[in-house]
Amino acid sequence: MLQIDSISSDLTNGAIVAACNTVNGDEEAKYVIPSAYNTNILTCSDPCAPATSCFPAYTTTASSDGCACTCAEGGHGDACLPVAVPEPPSTDGADLCVRDVRVDGEANAGLGTSVVCYVGVTFVADVVVGMESMAGSVRNVTLANCTFVGGASLYVVGWRSDPPAGERADVLISGLVSRSGGGVLVANRFPPGSRVTVVESVLIAEARVAYRGAYGLGDASACLVVHNVNLTGSVLTIARTHVAAVFRDAVGVLVVGGVALQSRGALYLDGLLVQTALGLCVSVEGGVAASGGSVVAFVDSDFLLC
Repeated sequence: MLQIDSISSDLTNGAIVAACNTVNGDEEAKYVIPSAYNTNILTCSDPCAPATSCFPAYTTTASSDGCACTCAEGGHGDACLPVAVPEPPSTDGADLCVRDVRVDGEANAGLGTSVVCYVGVTFVADVVVGMESMAGSVRNVTLANCTFVGGASLYVVGWRSDPPAGERADVLISGLVSRSGGGVLVANRFPPGSRVTVVESVLIAEARVAYRGAYGLGDASACLVVHNVNLTGSVLTIARTHVAAVFRDAVGVLVVGGVALQSRGALYLDGLLVQTALGLCVSVEGGVAASGGSVVAFVDSDFLLC
């Protein structure tokens, strides 16, 4: 089941799209979404869902049957998706990545630098990547094929208030594996042009994930948390990722504290495999506010035991 609560349903030239999500591999997913959101729900039998249906925020025109898309700036591929897997940041030939080591202590990554890059690293304690503590107009963050053990979690924390004009973040988390009770939390504001991408990752928790008290989750817990996020002309994508939460009252993906999207901002969940112990696979708590052609989309995902 995918559930969005009824608080703060503010859609002004924005959209919520749910396309071809299944439960246990065959039956269509159930949605509990207030009618005020005017959600566009496409079944797997719709001829253009999900592979070639146009992503509204980044489409200028679509053919009469909706199967051929003409992309606006920022749209990628046949469906004008909001993100393509970015290239690693350019460092003029220098390798600024930390590779193939074990980090035993808590890491506050990126202090005073413009690049954070970990490849094949094992983390035993929490990693906090704070955009405000980094430097430069573009903050590049890459975690590729990293493993989190011992309950360690990853925190990707945006700006608490609007940053100076021209600052943005490019965040790519790919191949992350956490099987020991940790999770991933994305929070706060990401300004125009920012891209935050979680792709090809595995998040499994057999007990409640204990996130830091600063994020006010209370008794709520999930493998992947989107906390009080504001996306203004920016895109948060979670794609091709396996999420399994097998504790009592589990939630696989929790969007909490509300989500605000403006100026063609997008929250895009695509190709997820989400398993819970008869809990909620995806829960949106705190409402959704979308304007200026912004989109929240849940596409081509499979929900098990939800």
